[in-house]
Amino acid sequence: MVNIDNQKLRTRLLKYVSKYNADPVNVHSISQEPTVDMCADDIEKITSYLIGPIEINIKKELKQLFKECENPEIPYYEVVMDIMHYMNEFVGDPHTVEMMFSRINSEVARKKIEIEDKVFYSDAEWNGEIIEQSIQKLRNTGTERDYQLMVEKTLESLVNSTNKKELNAVRMRLNDIIKKHSEHELDKLDTKLFFETGKI
Repeated sequence: MVNIDNQKLRTRLLKYVSKYNADPVNVHSISQEPTVDMCADDIEKITSYLIGPIEINIKKELKQLFKECENPEIPYYEVVMDIMHYMNEFVGDPHTVEMMFSRINSEVARKKIEIEDKVFYSDAEWNGEIIEQSIQKLRNTGTERDYQLMVEKTLESLVNSTNKKELNAVRMRLNDIIKKHSEHELDKLDTKLFFETGKI
């Protein structure tokens, strides 16, 4: 049995807990005549109580960090067909759109191998078979990041012939198309981190 000044302990505990902006602990639940084991148990309970909200906030921030870095693969033909269909409607000239996307595909494929493979070609080297191989890589393993770049390249192509309001509308529509085809596995993190553990 530990001989402890309960009044002093309760006062000190209330003051200590207030530093963490937490609701006051029920100091009356502290044993009047504790053993060392009971004191250790009380310390564990109070510690868990204080770090609980901090733990949840840290997990939420880390979850967001991970989600912002997810770069899911997207089926090439599905997303590009939707993008080109919209652009045909917007531009009104399928031939112009086809020519535009021939160039944009090449630029996006080139950037993809630079980022992922650390392979860099001069403008003179960037032609023929190299372009076709790089575009095939884009078709096989295109990701959300690649298609976001495709959107930016598309907007660059329109900047001299379209006003700002129309550009913003095109950006929103193309980004919506990408989102429609993106499957973010990390959307399941909430369930894994909070609901399954009961910590929310």
